[in-house]
Amino acid sequence: MELIALVQRIADLHRQGAVHESAALVGQAALAITPGDLVSLATLLRAEGPTGSSTYLARSVAAGAPEHAAAALAELRREGLVDEAADLFHALWSVSTQVLPALLAALEQSGQSADGQTLLWERASAPAAELSELTGELRAAGRSDDARHLLRQAAGRPVGEVAAIAAALDGESAAELVGELVRMRSASDVGQFAAAVRESAELYDAMLSAADGLEENRARSAFAALRTAGLPTESAPRSRPKSRLRR
Repeated sequence: MELIALVQRIADLHRQGAVHESAALVGQAALAITPGDLVSLATLLRAEGPTGSSTYLARSVAAGAPEHAAAALAELRREGLVDEAADLFHALWSVSTQVLPALLAALEQSGQSADGQTLLWERASAPAAELSELTGELRAAGRSDDARHLLRQAAGRPVGEVAAIAAALDGESAAELVGELVRMRSASDVGQFAAAVRESAELYDAMLSAADGLEENRARSAFAALRTAGLPTESAPRSRPKSRLRR
């Protein structure tokens, strides 16, 4: 009865032109009720509420606790509320960098790990500073595998963007990103990346080290691309044993 009364109140406000007040009630309910009640309310709003109110309800869940959002997403899907589940999931794409690690954990715990990987894939296209911050948040939350997955996705971006991201990352994460690029990309791309990071000794050394670790034919191609571009194949000024492929 309480949910029915709530829907009536929402509909009445909307009919009276109090659209913002009506929407505010929907948003408040989204964060205050259980996932099971959320499904019931969404079903009622579909039938008797203002147009679009059930999907607005679902989207509003994204502003709450990650555990609540993940449970609500699972419940909406279980009950066949496809549009509402899709709207909630799309809203989760915009959660803050600080909240995302907890959301990934909540999605895993509710049997929706694949959705977490989709969110990471989306974040791999974020600006360098945001991606760097997210990598740090993931590692701090003990989600190093997710950080590696994120960097692997980012390594497929245009070479200039990867160089900018590497410059924004801390040493460990930067080396990991550089390694992913060297392993995934063509020798020509490695040469372009090397030219882009030439002024950063740490990034250039990370690139050389990653190239050393490639399968022999690929390593030869990578170092040949460096020579063709007039780029060094040895670290400087520090001395270290030469790779057989660099001599």
